[in-house]
Amino acid sequence: MIYCIWYPSGGFGHFVNALITLRGQNFERPQQTELHLSQQGNSHALDLVAPKYLHDPLYYHFEFDPTRCYTVLIDNGINSQSDRFMTIFPGSCILRLCYDDKSWPVVAATMIIKAMNSSLEQQLDIGIWDTDEPWAKREKYFLYLRDHSLRREWRPDARCTNIDVGALLDPNKIEQWLKQAGITLDSWQDLWHAWRQVNLGYFRPVEQAKTIINLVHDHSDQPLTHITDAWSQAVTYYFIWLEWRFEVPHNDYSDWFTSTGDIVNMLQNHGVIN
Repeated sequence: MIYCIWYPSGGFGHFVNALITLRGQNFERPQQTELHLSQQGNSHALDLVAPKYLHDPLYYHFEFDPTRCYTVLIDNGINSQSDRFMTIFPGSCILRLCYDDKSWPVVAATMIIKAMNSSLEQQLDIGIWDTDEPWAKREKYFLYLRDHSLRREWRPDARCTNIDVGALLDPNKIEQWLKQAGITLDSWQDLWHAWRQVNLGYFRPVEQAKTIINLVHDHSDQPLTHITDAWSQAVTYYFIWLEWRFEVPHNDYSDWFTSTGDIVNMLQNHGVIN
């Protein structure tokens, strides 16, 4: 059986591949027996049991053992969701990694840091305004999250067994997803813990923003001074926009909110909430 792992940029596909090939029952094993993660959180160092299907190659050939299970990484890049690979691997099970509006910031960050081997500052702190003020950086990051065309891509596909990248923080959801595809893992949570430890930083701004939105709904007044980096602050701006379709007036609120009560007051002053 062939399992095609179809994924956007950000290292998610290689992580799932590592889980399955290292700990999946009846799967062809890589030569390496341990998972080595880079400082950025990538697991690309692990050798593949079958060649990667890269950018819709004209030819793909590999001798699969019919008595074993294999994974094949489908890497056409985040800008392409070509499904031509389905004709190359007929009858395969397709494991698709997706994202929605709320998990998009995770992919947006990993796309730049992991796939492009760059940084948010290098890629986003350009143009628009000739200023380095924190409010301008927050606005640039917010507009990137809200307006980038890729925000609306990589949704679930009915032909696949789908999981949202945000669910990768929950081992129970990973296990359930793979069981739906007929895959059973043995003693794999050590791999997940190691991956989570290195990759949690990509997810933390989203988890913080979700908590802030809930606190605002409750009209709770909790401090926010611990959130100091512009990206995390912009992710909260973006979640405010998702929840109420309200864009924080960047000039009027040039200083970051000191508490969730400040956000409540802002939304009330603009007639967004009571």
